[in-house]
Amino acid sequence: MHKENVFIATSSFGTISKNPLKLLKKHKISFKLNPYKRKLNKNEIIENAKNFKYIIAGTEKYDKEVLGKLINLKAIFRLGSGIDNLDLKFLKKKKIKLFKSTITPEKSVAELNVAMILSHLKELNFHNNNMKNKVWKKRFNSLLFKKTIGIVGYGKVGKYTEKILKNFGVNILINEAKKIHKSKTSLIKLIRLSDIIIFCASIHKNMKPLINSSNIKYLKKNCLIVNTARPELLDYELLYNAVSKKKLSGLALDVYPTEPYYGILSKLKNITLTPHIAGYSKEIRSEMEFEIINKILKFSGS
Repeated sequence: MHKENVFIATSSFGTISKNPLKLLKKHKISFKLNPYKRKLNKNEIIENAKNFKYIIAGTEKYDKEVLGKLINLKAIFRLGSGIDNLDLKFLKKKKIKLFKSTITPEKSVAELNVAMILSHLKELNFHNNNMKNKVWKKRFNSLLFKKTIGIVGYGKVGKYTEKILKNFGVNILINEAKKIHKSKTSLIKLIRLSDIIIFCASIHKNMKPLINSSNIKYLKKNCLIVNTARPELLDYELLYNAVSKKKLSGLALDVYPTEPYYGILSKLKNITLTPHIAGYSKEIRSEMEFEIINKILKFSGS
């Protein structure tokens, strides 16, 4: 291997454009791509990255167990802004540098949030599937106008989601654990009043699901829950039971406890599932890949 080498753990790096990889080659930095083209588990990270100095990381887990076995690792370059999948204390202890994207995907994530809401309210899946099966059948749909929407988490994604939704004439409630918002709403009140709840929050260690057995009873029967943030925010089994028993209007999900996901939620009709594509917009992803490669070149002095 070359003196400088990179393991690229993210599953689709370089698929939009090969130019970021060509840039590594130009500077004589060797690299290895994720061989499975999916999110890696702990053993797969260790097996594939054990001889590398640098890692371009996605959302896969880098805890003490994993990092302790990557003895050559000098730096992790997080393709994204979330770092809850990294053991920061252990990184500091081992003197492993951490860099993350300054280009963030909030516009892409927020647009998916809104797309999922509109798809659900306008019954797009139902009508599209019928038309493809030569069934001409109309079903009444619902307005987004005047709905009450709860946004849980008011970081970049939450703020941009609110910015888009304001134009639809909706009432917006905000719940944010870390920062004081001018119209901050308690989680229980937000759950009670919202027709739609969008989860945009980050997670922390030992965090319990925000919708759980003690507060799920407060949800409106016609409520739609959207989660494009982290699977740990919700108890999916609990929500499956609520939807299947018609105590909840529906779910729109982009993140799952295990990926790829083929679990019980996929059996329900009034659920929209996407394969973790919230930040997958071509324009943003391309910018992020170039940025992270340039960070590697600068750090390595190449």
